[in-house]
Amino acid sequence: MGGGLLQLIAYGSQDVYLTGNPQITFFKVVYRRHTNFSMECIKQDINGHSEIGITTVNNKATVTISKTGDLLTSIYVKADQNTTNMGICGDHIIEDVEIEIGGQRIDKQYREWNQIWTELTIPKSKQEGFKYLSGSFNNNNLPQTTQKTIMYPLNFWFCRNPGLALPLIALQYHEVQLKITWGNSVYSSSENENLTRENASAQTSNTIEVWGDYVYLDTDERRRFAQVSHEYLIEQVQIQKEKDDNKKVFKLNLEHPVKEIIWTNPNSYPMTTQKAKIQINGHDRMAEQSKEYFQIKQPYQHHTSIPGYNIKEKETPELLNVHVVSGPYQLQTLKTNPISNTLNANNTCAICGLSSLTTNADYIASDKTLVIREEREDSINYYPGDIVQIRINDNDSTNTITTSQTFTITKVRIRGTELDPDRYSELTLDRNILTNSKPDGTSLTIADGDDVLLTIIARTHNPLSNCSQLKKDINIYSFSIEPEEHQPSGTCNFSKVESASLIFSDTTYVSNIYAVNYNVLRVMSGMAGIAYAA
Repeated sequence: MGGGLLQLIAYGSQDVYLTGNPQITFFKVVYRRHTNFSMECIKQDINGHSEIGITTVNNKATVTISKTGDLLTSIYVKADQNTTNMGICGDHIIEDVEIEIGGQRIDKQYREWNQIWTELTIPKSKQEGFKYLSGSFNNNNLPQTTQKTIMYPLNFWFCRNPGLALPLIALQYHEVQLKITWGNSVYSSSENENLTRENASAQTSNTIEVWGDYVYLDTDERRRFAQVSHEYLIEQVQIQKEKDDNKKVFKLNLEHPVKEIIWTNPNSYPMTTQKAKIQINGHDRMAEQSKEYFQIKQPYQHHTSIPGYNIKEKETPELLNVHVVSGPYQLQTLKTNPISNTLNANNTCAICGLSSLTTNADYIASDKTLVIREEREDSINYYPGDIVQIRINDNDSTNTITTSQTFTITKVRIRGTELDPDRYSELTLDRNILTNSKPDGTSLTIADGDDVLLTIIARTHNPLSNCSQLKKDINIYSFSIEPEEHQPSGTCNFSKVESASLIFSDTTYVSNIYAVNYNVLRVMSGMAGIAYAA
């Protein structure tokens, strides 16, 4: 008897729960016939401004959705990629966009929200493709590519689910309009995001187009859509613009059944040791949790992807080759010589040894330590694990001798506050800087006055967003089991809550707070409106 037959007859009472009275088979495909339809992508007319550039005076536009087809399933913005300059970043094409039906605002979405949503919902297999589609790569290689256009999708409720397609055929008396504010810095760096695409010296305006995907229904279904009333369970986005405010308690002014709450921290002031919790009507909705709970555990449990910028460590060092700082090396005892005294009037920074510090417990007394004092606004952060190269120009020699060696940062200590003129970074390296033998037998020796150049050549701490250029931590608390799904799986009705707050254990900077809520869109008698107004 074959092994397969032995498995069949090895049948006990437990198997009744698995295969007793079977309802399906894996060996006969079952399918259902669908209604007849077709799809087409159609360009929309833009009223108002339809060009983007480095500066835009009038950046408002209105798009009245044409009723060419019966249903509208998705909308995206298209622009010719500018390969003469450093390219267009699709993240910044739209600052905000709202959809109105019959003059009533149904939903409004924002640039940062679109970035957040793509970070959370696009799977790993599509992230590189989306970055190419939207022009969101973190490099300056656009002039060498063959990309001709970028396309950036909108994320309204009907754009994400064909079952929620907007029934234009049933809106005989109401117009559907998009009110768009174009971004005015699609090329340039952003203060909040530190975009790496450079700002080219000569900018030209680029024409924007708006396209919609339409569905054409067959006669019978078309008649039903036009004559029958419809109710759609839709999603809306609420926003509280905190503008990088710094405090412990943020009042949540929210309404409607909310699926999840999301907030962002500015990249210059991320959450570190602070913990957070949500209070409802003065009672803790949840226990106080660290940043990893909101930035890693929650998206891991409830979303398709964890935002890339939330992940601060990589398995292997990533090449950077970022020239960080240069200046004269000066051996100083900082107890008697403040670091500000080591600055040369012609230099923006100084690199100082700490080998003579042996009694002050606030400093590390070691020939493995460098102090770097910077005054540049765009100074880069250092992290343990960074692989750095120290290059020395020996100015005491008749013939300048250039030597260099690679080290690993094992410890980083920041001395002073943000506003302290004597603020500096204290780096501990994995081995001795002075008289450190190189593989060829020579020694790396730094003397007073030598020019020292420090370059980060690789790091394991180099967070990058998955498929956007948003460089902010994204924090999530979900009331829903599956917040990406249309099927409700948990909400908190903030319309019935007297007070709600997001509370931190210490003062914390917050950029914006978002909430995703359910509402009902009713379509009848050729008109539409939401059932529960704000």
